[in-house]
Amino acid sequence: MLTIKNPKTYDWANMPLSDCCEGNAMDSHFTLRLFDLLMEKIGEDMPSVIPLLENVLSPANEVFSVMEYDGLDVSPERLKTVGHTLRLQNANQMDDLYFFDEVVNADNLASTNDLREILYTREGGFEFYPPDRTATGTPSVSAPTLKLILEDVSEELAKR
Repeated sequence: MLTIKNPKTYDWANMPLSDCCEGNAMDSHFTLRLFDLLMEKIGEDMPSVIPLLENVLSPANEVFSVMEYDGLDVSPERLKTVGHTLRLQNANQMDDLYFFDEVVNADNLASTNDLREILYTREGGFEFYPPDRTATGTPSVSAPTLKLILEDVSEELAKR
């Protein structure tokens, strides 16, 4: 990539050919230097990786470059079908959560506040200790935090 100060305001259409050539030459030069440096480091520290690079990854580069250049064909109908299936599975899994005594029918599982109450603060709820907090100090219900809770629960169940 050409290095410029502000790509949003740069006039790409009227770039002088000499600037484009110089930028591409610099890209190639530094890419080759980086490649040589990495190959040297891999050769010293991990010589067993070189056959993987030569026999698997290098031949795959051609396939990946063609995919990047040509793009991928995506069937809009198939994409709609997959999306519908995923939405249905998600809805079924959310419905299954209402079978827990800690979740009442009035709870909106898509609501951050309701989820926070179910997991952390409701008496008779799950009463988990929040592993993370938001910038405002409230218990977090972000995806990474929920993943941590799931891992903790899975560990506890495995112990039992």
